Amino acid sequence: MRQPLGVRTLLAIAATVLPLTLACADDEASSGTASETSGATSQVEAPDNCVTSAEAARASVDGTPVWARFCPGPDGRTAPAEVPSDALTTHLDLLTGLAAATGEPGRGEDCRATFGRTYRVQIGYADGGVTQVSGRTDPGCPGTLLGGSDVTGPEGLGAYGAVMAAFGRQYADAFDPVVPDKPLTCPVDPRKPDSVDVDGPSSGLDTGYHLGRREPMVMPLTAVRGILCTWQHGSGDEPEVRDLTPDEAERVRIGLHAIFGAMVDCAGSPDPTHTAVVEDRTGTRRAVTIIGSECSTVVRSDDGYGLGFAWLDR
Repeated sequence: MRQPLGVRTLLAIAATVLPLTLACADDEASSGTASETSGATSQVEAPDNCVTSAEAARASVDGTPVWARFCPGPDGRTAPAEVPSDALTTHLDLLTGLAAATGEPGRGEDCRATFGRTYRVQIGYADGGVTQVSGRTDPGCPGTLLGGSDVTGPEGLGAYGAVMAAFGRQYADAFDPVVPDKPLTCPVDPRKPDSVDVDGPSSGLDTGYHLGRREPMVMPLTAVRGILCTWQHGSGDEPEVRDLTPDEAERVRIGLHAIFGAMVDCAGSPDPTHTAVVEDRTGTRRAVTIIGSECSTVVRSDDGYGLGFAWLDR
């Protein structure tokens, strides 16, 4: 059996992305259910909206984080990833994995702000200061503080992934788990990953920003299991199937929210096709396909298209 294959971007394309300068919209604060469940809380309350850049000038990620909030419309030419529209007030221990970058900056071509999805997150600390981290969603790319310093995150998650993982756990706390009664299955046609979608109770959660506007997230809760289906070139219709670890499934779930929409025209190749199917604790399932023979074209459950999928490494 082949090792799980994630497909990195094989073709850098120039894309003009419309500027989004939306201010952070008025949101409801996170629910009492979420804030009273597992994870740290503090007397420092999360603001209802993102604060101004002048108020988010804390120049370090050292200290005790007490809240975090994604800002949906970073200034400049950006393509914001899909992110929660609530405030993070629990599971803040994951944010202690953020640290000042050491050594050479990891800003290769794949980390340029003009390619891929971007994010901007503000983190409040127990000392009352607020730090703002922004950058590309790729787990291998560092985030950047307002002062220009780089910030790294936990291995395989990066800064964006660490915050998304914490949110996934916060939302999961509000839902009772269900006992899986059906096995995870591969789509008959990998180009139609939505054919294996299942809507569990979590699919009704309306949190989310998409391209800076309010819209439910494709999969807000932590993924707890998954499978990887691999169709080798010329091998027929039956895919190889391997179980994903919970950590791999969660990386796929996070990556579903960071697919960069783009079109590509390239020659075919003998590279395989992969579909990852993941499920949360309520039975909600979503899938994503990476067509390696077509410059790593990505097809998401809701017909979102993109290039490359860095969230499932080789």
